[in-house]
Amino acid sequence: MTEASQPYEQSAALYARFYRLQGKDYAAESAEVVDQIRQHNPGATSLLDVGCGAGDHLVYLAADFSVTGADLSADMLAVAQQRLPDVTFHEADMRSLAFAGEVDAIVCLFSAVGYMRNVTELESAIGAMAAHLAPGGVLLVDGWVLPDAWGLGTKVRHEFVEDDDGAIARISKSWRDGDTTVLEFHYLGGVGDDVVSFMERHELTLFSDEQYRAAFAQAGLHVDVVPSPMPDRNRYIAVREGSGLGR
Repeated sequence: MTEASQPYEQSAALYARFYRLQGKDYAAESAEVVDQIRQHNPGATSLLDVGCGAGDHLVYLAADFSVTGADLSADMLAVAQQRLPDVTFHEADMRSLAFAGEVDAIVCLFSAVGYMRNVTELESAIGAMAAHLAPGGVLLVDGWVLPDAWGLGTKVRHEFVEDDDGAIARISKSWRDGDTTVLEFHYLGGVGDDVVSFMERHELTLFSDEQYRAAFAQAGLHVDVVPSPMPDRNRYIAVREGSGLGR
C-alpha cells in the first residue's frame, strides 16, 4: 500500500481545482455567508477565515470584508498566497489562535472543525475563535457530518474531473471507527506535463449537535443552528455580546 502523505501536503495544488470542477460553487456559498454575517452584524468590515485552505472562499469574501486567512497547512497557504497576494495569511492551529486585535466576523467553513480529535479540542477551537471576536462579532462554523447520519461499513467512491488543462481522478475509501471517520483519498492527477499519484489519510470526529452547542456555550456564546450547504451537517452561528459595528 502506498504510504499516506500528510493531509493536503500533496493535494494542495489540486484541491481547489478538483472541487471547482466537481461543481462546488464557492461564489454562491460565500454570498450566503456574507448574507448571514450581515443579518447578525450589518456593519461588519473585517473577517478571519480559519481553516481557509487554498483561499477559495476568501477570493469572494474579500469583496465585502478586509480579510485574513489562517490554516494549519503550509502547503495550502502557499497556494492561497499566490492567489491572494495582498492578503495576510497565518500558519496557525485553530485550537490556539493568537493574533493581535479583534475582527467583526470569523468563519470556519467546509467542516474544517471536524479535524478536532475530541470534545476538549473542539471546545479549545471554538473558545480560541470566540476570543478574537470584536463586540457584536459573528462566529460562523460548519460542523462535520452528524453521528446519526454516518452509516456503518466501508464506502468506496470514485470521482473524475477534467478540463482543457488536465484531469484528476480520486478514489476515496471511508469508514467509521467509533466517533472517528477515516477517509483515504487516492489521487491520480495530470496538469500540463506533470502527472502525480499519491494517497492522503484524513481523520475527522463525529461530534453531536449537543457537543457543538456545548462548545459554544463554554465560550460564552449563544448559538443558532441553520442548515448547512452540505448534507447531513449543521451550520452554527453565534454573536459575541456587545455593541458591534452597525448595532
